[in-house]
Amino acid sequence: MTMQINVKANTKEVARKLSLFQKKHLPNIVSDALNEVGTDAVNALRSQFAKKLDRPKPDTVKSPILFKAKPKDLSALVFIKDRWNKGKAPAEYLEPMLEGSTRLPEKNFVVTPRDVTKTNKFGNITAAQRLKYFEDKEKYFVGVPKGYPQAKYGVWERYGRGSKGDTSGYRIRKVVNLAKSQRFAKRFDFFKTINGVVKAKMDKALDRNMKRYVR
Repeated sequence: MTMQINVKANTKEVARKLSLFQKKHLPNIVSDALNEVGTDAVNALRSQFAKKLDRPKPDTVKSPILFKAKPKDLSALVFIKDRWNKGKAPAEYLEPMLEGSTRLPEKNFVVTPRDVTKTNKFGNITAAQRLKYFEDKEKYFVGVPKGYPQAKYGVWERYGRGSKGDTSGYRIRKVVNLAKSQRFAKRFDFFKTINGVVKAKMDKALDRNMKRYVR
């Protein structure tokens, strides 16, 4: 899903304040005002991402962008990037937090980290580490340990004395959770944020740009 909203302006009030000669500048006045407000809306979203996400990547924070208005196309488009060179686009992996929805696995399970999980500086499990969890059969196993019926499904690590080879004396701990789905609460209100910025700033931006062109 692509998260986007068109920012438009009601130009009737501005037009009433201009002379016939000045009205020729109206498309420029409106497009400049739209781009000012659109930029403010993008920055408001980026600020929310930086504050509310746990160690977000710079690309994630910068994913809200603006398609600018032009004098011949008086609408500015604020959206979250929905195309990426590799992997998921931000619009895709942010959607559960923007909509409040359930994430389903790409393959068999949704893999989520725990406190003991090895992650990168952004809190994500790397592809190399994920591969180890499922391929290193001596150190890790998938499932529910015998004798622990209350334990939940996941990847478990054998560690301590005898963690490889001889099984005597080793201990186990869950290193990642595996689930059929993951529920996300709505953390960001994309449309409310943008509409709030437009409502607070659009009239002032139009007035400011009108005075600039009139001068």
